Amino acid sequence: MSEDLSAFAESYAEARAKFLDAARASGASLRHYRQADASGPAGEALYLDVAWLGAPQASRVLLAGCGTHGIEGFAGSAAQTHWMRSGGAARIAAATAVVFFHAHNPWGFAHKTRTTEENVDLNRNFVDFSRPLRANPGYEELHPLITPPRWDEAAVAATFRALDEFRARVGEQSFSDAFNGGQYSHPDGIYFGGSRPQWANRAFRQAVAEHLSAVRQVALIDLHTGIGPRYEHVYLCFHAAGSAGYARARAWWGERAVNRAAVTHKALAVYSGTLIDAFAAMVPQAEITAVVIEFGTLPREGIQRAALAQRWLRFHGSREPERAREVQREYEHAYYPAEARWRACVLEQSLEFFDCGLKGIGAAWN
Repeated sequence: MSEDLSAFAESYAEARAKFLDAARASGASLRHYRQADASGPAGEALYLDVAWLGAPQASRVLLAGCGTHGIEGFAGSAAQTHWMRSGGAARIAAATAVVFFHAHNPWGFAHKTRTTEENVDLNRNFVDFSRPLRANPGYEELHPLITPPRWDEAAVAATFRALDEFRARVGEQSFSDAFNGGQYSHPDGIYFGGSRPQWANRAFRQAVAEHLSAVRQVALIDLHTGIGPRYEHVYLCFHAAGSAGYARARAWWGERAVNRAAVTHKALAVYSGTLIDAFAAMVPQAEITAVVIEFGTLPREGIQRAALAQRWLRFHGSREPERAREVQREYEHAYYPAEARWRACVLEQSLEFFDCGLKGIGAAWN
């Protein structure tokens, strides 16, 4: 297991600098998309950065992105940087490229939160806002139960009793759809999908159009943290069972890429507005093999608690600054643990799954 953890960073600016240094050292071509209407906590500029390694006109591309959920980008950034530092560019086959999207949601990355500057979950924001938005009646019922103005153990316990009662009444699938699936009615709630496309949504679309309009095969990896056992990574594959994409994912990354082994959610929500689903419409000419990869951190209840803590910090934390600092530390631990063993597992495992994806897309079978 690697002991060199220097690919990790403690700020967005540090992570970006390490990523760009590794990309330049690897001979990558770089494009930068600045979020001109926002900045980091120290006033630093924010960017979606794109590094292209390999054949300039490659028809086969491994695309790996990080930071869809802001703070989760720290682990993904370290994985990208470590792969480049390991000499990954030398492992790219002819007519093939590796493209890294660094910081899909740079505002959330810099501010160490999952959401955008408008409290929007970017992974619920890729919807057509000119059409009626999907209703989530289950969330409507949950919202007043999970938005306490105070954040202490008594309030947290009461919130989880309400969640347990709701889940017992409606069942695991309906609970997951209500809690995790995304909602478009409460801007001060959790997993809010927004009322308009976010800058990060528009920047991602622009970057895809400018880099991938001519590719024929794409392996897409969207990197996250949270779901799954600690020290392990888990795959979420949303290709339909029996489809060609499903078969390719299983061939390239193994059976666990499609069987949801070790996923700590008892039932995955039916999501709307995800980046990975929207991507397919952006590159209609390409054959796509897509997976979400999560580096596990905490048990399910710990991640749920973190989601609720984020909302409290955003809308009530300024009233209790000392308590807010404590909650922020707990929140960061949920998505970006400082533990050396966890970080070493991220680096070791990401080398393997990046190279497996690269080998698969290099073969590019139909």
